[in-house]
Amino acid sequence: MIDITKLKTFIAVADLGSFSKASEILYITQPAVTQQIKALEKIVGAKLFQRQGGKIVLTNEGRRIYDIARSLLSDYENLMEEMAKIKKDFKDTLFVGISTTLSEYKVPELIAEFHSQMPGVSIRVFVENSQQVEENLLAGVLNVGIIERTPSERFHSIKWFMDEILYVTHPEHPFAREGEIEPERLYDTDIIFREVSSGTRKIVKEELERLGIIFEKLNIKVEINCGRSILSMIRSGYGSSFLSRGLLERDLQEGSVVQVKIKGFSARRWYYIIYPENAKLSFLAGRFIRFLLSKSEKEIAV
Repeated sequence: MIDITKLKTFIAVADLGSFSKASEILYITQPAVTQQIKALEKIVGAKLFQRQGGKIVLTNEGRRIYDIARSLLSDYENLMEEMAKIKKDFKDTLFVGISTTLSEYKVPELIAEFHSQMPGVSIRVFVENSQQVEENLLAGVLNVGIIERTPSERFHSIKWFMDEILYVTHPEHPFAREGEIEPERLYDTDIIFREVSSGTRKIVKEELERLGIIFEKLNIKVEINCGRSILSMIRSGYGSSFLSRGLLERDLQEGSVVQVKIKGFSARRWYYIIYPENAKLSFLAGRFIRFLLSKSEKEIAV
């Protein structure tokens, strides 16, 4: 008997032309995708895909069932949505954990937009650092997490968007007039940093150490677990720091803070949507993830 899961996998592979891309969209492993396609081919009694020019394409038999399968899947999704509106709107609660940096982007606004599409649900948002989000997901407190570091193998993970970390200071700082400095010059200035467990701090520390900087010798005068607070301190004329580009765009344009390049320094990181490897993704959580993936980078940044 053919189930909806196999049809969904079949459609995803056909549309994306890739088993690996289908696994990311469906939040399952690539071997699981392969296994489902083989099971479907066994039921049909024919090969559904073939390689052509380095891409996965439908066979003649695959094309014969594709349109019918897509129509059936669309009807099923519509049915599930209506059932959710009728049955789940007043009962389901979505528990989301977002990293501190992302809470300073437009992610809270996106959550509000998602709620407007499903007004009957309740959403509980927890703003924590990436490590705490992972711990609470494993503990079963959260359904979905969005973090700023590469997740462990204990999680299903989906790359959401890429961010860049910049070194910035106030316009009157001596570095602001130089534009670019050698890494060693960082020893000569006061720096504000995120807390020790912060993902931002971790990636900056690794990159500076790659450039030969002894992190413990930096003049870290203030530590705070809020990027906006750091930005506010710099705007007031104090210190310098490393912050996400998405948080800085407006201030960089207005000139209230200035980017200072560090020779050889490059810190980029992906933000990941995650949930536990051994957890079954609920309909509501899956709907929320699909909503997030539909947003462009410009809709996410400040």
